[in-house]
Amino acid sequence: MKCLVTGANGFIGAYLVRTLLDAGHEVRAVDYSEPIGNIAAEGLENVQVARSAVDSVLWQAVCEDVEVIFHLAGRAHHGSDSSSSVRSVYFRDNFEMTRALAEAALKARVRRFVFVSSVTVYGTGSVTGRAFREDSPVAPHPGDVYAQSKLAAEEFLLSCSALEPVVVRLPLVYGAGVKGNMALLIRLARSGLPLPLAGIDNRRSFINIPNCVDFLHAAACHPGAGGRVLLASDREDVATKDLIRMIARESGKSARLFPIPSGLLKMACSLLGLSARFEKLAGNFQVDPAASCALLDWSPKFGLAEGVAQMCAECKGA
Repeated sequence: MKCLVTGANGFIGAYLVRTLLDAGHEVRAVDYSEPIGNIAAEGLENVQVARSAVDSVLWQAVCEDVEVIFHLAGRAHHGSDSSSSVRSVYFRDNFEMTRALAEAALKARVRRFVFVSSVTVYGTGSVTGRAFREDSPVAPHPGDVYAQSKLAAEEFLLSCSALEPVVVRLPLVYGAGVKGNMALLIRLARSGLPLPLAGIDNRRSFINIPNCVDFLHAAACHPGAGGRVLLASDREDVATKDLIRMIARESGKSARLFPIPSGLLKMACSLLGLSARFEKLAGNFQVDPAASCALLDWSPKFGLAEGVAQMCAECKGA
């Protein structure tokens, strides 16, 4: 099939493009900055579209002859600023651009539109032992403008039934080249610094990059996925302290963890203005993708331990 991948130079996008090409698909790789690097393959077409392309006319030629769209481009999650100026930027890049692309896709008669969203639409965390599912209610007011803009895009796309929209809500995706909170965790695990996390017994869901793109591919191909909201993960939730130990071990380091009461640690982070960072490291956030996996007849190819080992092996020397 002929696929359109937006955000093709991003962390997930670049891996997805390679996976689709290896599977024998034609790929039109779209990015606003530069053509996708390090790939010279038959069946690959590089296209550049201006960042924040919110006019459907700009997408019409890009969507021609495309069967499936994987829409990954947008404004990444960053910070907690919710000012009107920041809000307008997030809604422009994550909602208005998605709407423009969908309108062009409808005119081009694209068969399926796979939209990569985020589990943060459920809120900032889950209750211990109660994982979010596909039909769990989203947060009345998601905690930041990133989640709000993603949710608005989801709602618009799900109204476009002719596109057979598939919304895939992802937890944190990890692998070589990852940025953000996982990159911070890798640095901490490798630093050898004593970390006050031994007393934190939380659970968080993750998905490694090979599993992630394999799931997206399955969501694009399965006839029953159209019009659905799907969840994906490695299906092995883990405590932050144990994840640090795994990363340290695979990196040839020793994890130095010591206990501090979680309430005291939370208070200290609050005083330092690090409450959001504390929740992302030490809070619970579990998803249960059992229904999505059953629908797609999909299971993770790589377990958590294998995914962490691959990430650390590829990141050595970085």
